[in-house]
Amino acid sequence: MKHFHIEDVKGNLIAENLTNDCRNCYSSCSTIGKLMPCPLYGGERRHGVISTTKSRTFLCCDTTKTTKLFREKLEALSYAYPDLVIPKKDIEEKTKKSEQQKVNRLVHNLSSINAHNIQEIYDLVPQSVLSSNWKKQVDYIEKEVKSHPKKAAMMFLRLAKHSIHMKSEFSIYRKLEREETVGLDFKSYPIRNVLLNVLHTFFVDFSNNGIYVEVEDYYGKVLIDYETIQVAIYHLIENASKYARRDSTVYIKFQESESDIKVIFNMVSAHIEPSEKDQIFWEGFSGSSAKKMMKNGDGIGMWRIKQMMELNKGSCSVVCGSKSETLNGFDFSENSFTLRFRKYSKSNVNQS
Repeated sequence: MKHFHIEDVKGNLIAENLTNDCRNCYSSCSTIGKLMPCPLYGGERRHGVISTTKSRTFLCCDTTKTTKLFREKLEALSYAYPDLVIPKKDIEEKTKKSEQQKVNRLVHNLSSINAHNIQEIYDLVPQSVLSSNWKKQVDYIEKEVKSHPKKAAMMFLRLAKHSIHMKSEFSIYRKLEREETVGLDFKSYPIRNVLLNVLHTFFVDFSNNGIYVEVEDYYGKVLIDYETIQVAIYHLIENASKYARRDSTVYIKFQESESDIKVIFNMVSAHIEPSEKDQIFWEGFSGSSAKKMMKNGDGIGMWRIKQMMELNKGSCSVVCGSKSETLNGFDFSENSFTLRFRKYSKSNVNQS
């Protein structure tokens, strides 16, 4: 095993694989090559350090038989400095850019959701009224809620939906996009209840489009990480609320096998071209129908669903129907989206 340390003339680290014992040897080394007792492996090993106008290089090696050969190896490593520093800077820049993009995406999404929340509140109680009558805010809000109970109820549901969306964004960032990844917490949950916890917040969206959602009765349990599965279900229901045909019914059914439970969403929704069947699961891709309807977002919904399901050792699939009808210039077909979960059993809990 070779150990090395390379830094530039300013002391900035370029590359190394030193242990704590190695650092003691490095700090006391002042020769270009000498046999020394090794506190880490025992016996003797050659180590040495060489400084140039650009870098300082340390090497410890147990495979070089002579001091002359060791010095040649140390010099060769020192000469490699320019080839190390360029890719290091490139990697650092790419990593920094990637991490900044993750943060930017989180901030952008949360800012957008927050703007929706603020708008919901001010649609019920105008900001101008609140700011001009700040001493009587509670009285005014109470009056508006009593005068427009349905409007207040709708606002409550939309705020609940936005809150779940925000929770999803935090979960994705915390569990997937930070360097210190938080582990998944697999537990048993009744899958129908998990589904309904998200579905009820979309009541307003479906109602506005005359869409009825029929959920089959089912009591089976799945083994999942609740937070990441909530993200998957959120995006699938959001897509259904956006792309299902007006005045139609979305049917949600369950199929159980020996090891799996499938949740199947059947609906008449925006047509998916055969060539797009696999592409809709690509990050950043939006289907042609979604673009035509001007309802396409950042193209991450189906990609997120697939990603979350795979994290839970499940899968997501789609069966695309042929064009069945055209309404207001938009093509619709009978499409089926399936989420496959691991069925809960005492035997597979310990395998998570």
